[in-house]
Amino acid sequence: MLSIVYTSAARTPFDDGDLATLLMNSRANNRRLGLSGFLMHKQGRFVQVLEGPDDAVQARYDLIAADPRHTDLAVLLSEPIEERRFADWSMGYRPATDELVEAIPGYADVSGAALDESRRRADLEPSVRALLDWFRAPVPAGT
Repeated sequence: MLSIVYTSAARTPFDDGDLATLLMNSRANNRRLGLSGFLMHKQGRFVQVLEGPDDAVQARYDLIAADPRHTDLAVLLSEPIEERRFADWSMGYRPATDELVEAIPGYADVSGAALDESRRRADLEPSVRALLDWFRAPVPAGT
């Protein structure tokens, strides 16, 4: 199995209705393809985890990368996995408020601008792993 963590940005403004449609379609497609994962969205930027059979994950990521609604795609982590982190979620989602993202380990590091010489993938790996751990944590009551 394969796990990919990537960031991207929406080319055009993305409202709550667009997000609801994206989640509905992603969940249906992921169930059909045997994929699981997690998505966060804030102000047009996405952080997403896709996991499942190698070929299915790669094919899904390739479709996303070719989608003209996305820009600034950057794979932050791609690795083989023995077991899924998000086995129960075809596409988990938690809304990202300003207060919440300040408290999420690694979010500020990985959700920003595209990778370049100053933001190398290897340098971000600890932040990506902290973010993955946070994604898996139970949602506190009242949030």
